[in-house]
Amino acid sequence: MKRLLKALALGGLLILTACVPTPTTSPSPSPSAPATTTVTIYFRNSVLDPGSSDCAQVYAVHRDVPATSDVLTATLKELLAGPTAAETAKGYASWFSSATAQSLVSAKVSGNTSYVNLTDLRTVIPNASTSCGSASLLAELRTTAQQGGMTPRVLFAINGQPKTFWEWLQVGCYASNDNCDPAPFAS
Repeated sequence: MKRLLKALALGGLLILTACVPTPTTSPSPSPSAPATTTVTIYFRNSVLDPGSSDCAQVYAVHRDVPATSDVLTATLKELLAGPTAAETAKGYASWFSSATAQSLVSAKVSGNTSYVNLTDLRTVIPNASTSCGSASLLAELRTTAQQGGMTPRVLFAINGQPKTFWEWLQVGCYASNDNCDPAPFAS
């Protein structure tokens, strides 16, 4: 009987050892893909909104960008680069293009306001100063900046001068745009 018990115990031990994985050398893991963040930018779209008379109607486009803590800047850089060829084929259009891709001077959030400082776009997109043009340009910029900065309010400047931006779009300086105060745009 003792022999039988020893044989059963030995057999059980052999079965358990067979279940334990033996260490193996695995190939070193491949470098993981860089981390990304999805940003949302806004453009007009003639397919989604055919024949619209609402110049301020914009539609979301999602893009993956390298992960960053400065989502506002990353989002605005994507907007200022304009629609990709694939997006254009789907009806997206914008004032922004490769000609404006490097137009962001700075972007920051302070309190509930995003401050966006741009280079002088007036010669690159001169027709944006028409009433429909400025409504469209502001809708793309504001909606994108509000989403990217997670703020309800956005103010703009050209080379640190809000007055230049708002006069270009024939809006002027009012309490709603802090009377074109340049102080928040100073470096």
